[in-house]
Amino acid sequence: MGSDAEGAPGAGVVMATPVSPEVLTDNQLARRQRVIDAGLVLLRRRDYDRIQVKDVAEEAGVALGTVYHYFSSKEHLFAEVLVKWAASLRTSLTRRPLTGDSPQQKLTEALHRSIRAFQRQPQLARLVASLELSADPFAGEILDRLDAATTGVYLELLDGIEPELARRIVRAADAVFDSLLRSWSAGRLPAAALYDYLSDAVALLFGPDPADGAVEPRDRVGAARSERGPRG
Repeated sequence: MGSDAEGAPGAGVVMATPVSPEVLTDNQLARRQRVIDAGLVLLRRRDYDRIQVKDVAEEAGVALGTVYHYFSSKEHLFAEVLVKWAASLRTSLTRRPLTGDSPQQKLTEALHRSIRAFQRQPQLARLVASLELSADPFAGEILDRLDAATTGVYLELLDGIEPELARRIVRAADAVFDSLLRSWSAGRLPAAALYDYLSDAVALLFGPDPADGAVEPRDRVGAARSERGPRG
C-alpha cells in the first residue's frame, strides 16, 4: 500500500510521522501553510472524500512527499484546514459585534452565525463529521485544540455567569450544535430547524428568570439526574 492510500477515516490509512511546526524554518512554515491553503481551496470546490492528497500537492505546487513531511495523513492535513477556516468565527465576532444584550442572546446569536457559516460551505460540515471518526492522533489533537478555542470564544460571551456554570452551559450547547450539524449535513434535518432547535436548547439551558422562582441550570441538571435514578 502506498503512502497516498486513502479511504474511510481511520481505515487502512498510512500515517507518517510529520515534522513539528515548532522546528520548521520560516520558509518551511510558509510552504506548510501553502499546503493548508490549497486544501481549503479544493474543499470549497468539492467534498472531502473526493479530494486526494496528491490533488492538494498539485494545487500547492509541491511534491507529494512534501505534504507527508508536514502532515501524517489526509485527516491530519484537513484538520488543520478546518482550524484555518474556523478562525473566521472569532474574526466575525470582532468585525461585527453581537447585538444581544444578555449572555443567552449573545450565545444564541453566535451559534446562529456558526450555522450560517456552515450553510455557506456545507462541505465543511461533512468534513467535521468525517474527522470525528479519525484514528489519527495528530488529527485528534488538532480537533481537541479547535474545540478548546471555540469553547473559549463562547465563554467570553457569558461574562457575569459563574465560570463553572458557564463552562457547563457552553459544553451542553456545543454538544447540541454538533449533533444537529451532523443531522443536517447528512440530509436528515432542514436548515431552518437548526436555528429553532439551537434557540430552544440555549433557552432551556438558561431557563426562566430566577426571580420568577425557576431553578438554576445547575439545579435542573441535578433534578433530572434524581428523576432518572442511579445508573446500574
